[in-house]
Amino acid sequence: MLGRTHFFVGTATALVVMEPKTLPILIAGTGAAALGGVISDVDSGTSQAHQDADKVIAASVLAIGVVIVLEYFFHLGIYNRLERDSNIARILIGLMAFILLCAFGMQQPHRSFMHSGLSLVLLTACVGIIFPEIAPYFAIGYASHLFVDIFNKKGEKLLWPYKKGFSFRLCSSYGMVNHLLMAAGIAISVLYFALSAPIRMAFWNVMALIAH
Repeated sequence: MLGRTHFFVGTATALVVMEPKTLPILIAGTGAAALGGVISDVDSGTSQAHQDADKVIAASVLAIGVVIVLEYFFHLGIYNRLERDSNIARILIGLMAFILLCAFGMQQPHRSFMHSGLSLVLLTACVGIIFPEIAPYFAIGYASHLFVDIFNKKGEKLLWPYKKGFSFRLCSSYGMVNHLLMAAGIAISVLYFALSAPIRMAFWNVMALIAH
């Protein structure tokens, strides 16, 4: 499936499964889920795959950037939670390990290491070292990517380094199923944000401040 489809499907799946109860975790968890949903497509292959990898990296940076901007302007408490759960050494170790794994994955064939259960576990562990509370969101986003891609015609090596690829061969990355999944992901994500308790609470708090 296309990167934007994985972006929204990963986000929607994580939000529905995890049901974040606070605004900081809602925002940070959404960013982690979106990152998890797209990061496995950084693996390289054809020239088209390289172009897709660039888009994935851009989407990943965008997801992280949005979280940072929201934290900076609205003081959501994400930084305080991160500081409470991790120290600088842990953050640097986790971040470095994450980058090295992605760098290794970029050199592998498409839908091999970065589309395996091993990469899911290792990258989630890195996120857990950095920010334990959002690691489940990342894992769910990542797992949703692997699950959706198994319906494609091209197999993914879920048991890497075992060479066999797994695929149900039911659809293509550019077909109707892709568009339907993306539409569903967008709709569920928007609906969840509109109805979530943390967002409603934040809205009424803002209204109260304006009223005073």
